Amino acid sequence: MKRICIINPITTLEFEEGTKREVAVYSSNDVKIEVVTVTRGPASIECRFDEALAVPGVLEKIKEVESKADAIVVNCFGDPGVEAAREITRVPVIGPGETSMLLATLYGHRFSVVTVLDRLAPIIEDITLKSGIRNKLASVRAAGIPVLDLEKDLERLMNILAKEAVCAVEQDGAHVIVLGCTGMAGLGNRVNSFLREKGYDVPVIDPVAVAIKVAVLSATLGLTHSGLTYPAPPDKPRVW
Repeated sequence: MKRICIINPITTLEFEEGTKREVAVYSSNDVKIEVVTVTRGPASIECRFDEALAVPGVLEKIKEVESKADAIVVNCFGDPGVEAAREITRVPVIGPGETSMLLATLYGHRFSVVTVLDRLAPIIEDITLKSGIRNKLASVRAAGIPVLDLEKDLERLMNILAKEAVCAVEQDGAHVIVLGCTGMAGLGNRVNSFLREKGYDVPVIDPVAVAIKVAVLSATLGLTHSGLTYPAPPDKPRVW
């Protein structure tokens, strides 16, 4: 059995139950999924400051769960703390943002990300630059709904996502759509169905689903991040 640990990098405990509901479908006799939440950090992640505050809690949880996990997912599209985490554990650590956008390049010429707020566009663009796929990013569009409000009116959220996805295809030249927030988990198929109704055969990528599947794949194949790219930190006193 492969054990996958999902770390929620925000302190809003309600998201833990929601995450458990959404990821339950990926559990099986061969895959056990555990969801844990950081004990310190922001209530949600919507800017670089939030990301910075989330990282210490993420790293603490990495050390707590690594001995009982075959792979770890940091459950935020901005991938907070993922690279630092890879330096302190040999367990594969997966970031939904980078992973889902890299996958998008396999399925179409260019992709668009539909995220929560416009202010996240530079962060998403920076991830594509680091990954070498900036030229594949057609656009970043936003629903205009804060993370903590996503579940308050799912039908409204769904309608906005569908509208922005169509605009990304028609106006921005997107051939693939990536949902740009892990709080949108489970909505990919509905957005895909809407696009098909409009006559567009365009894949829609759910970053949570992709991150979990890549985590399972990494664990199954015995693959993890390179020790040359992510060497262990040098031994020195640290206060954190």
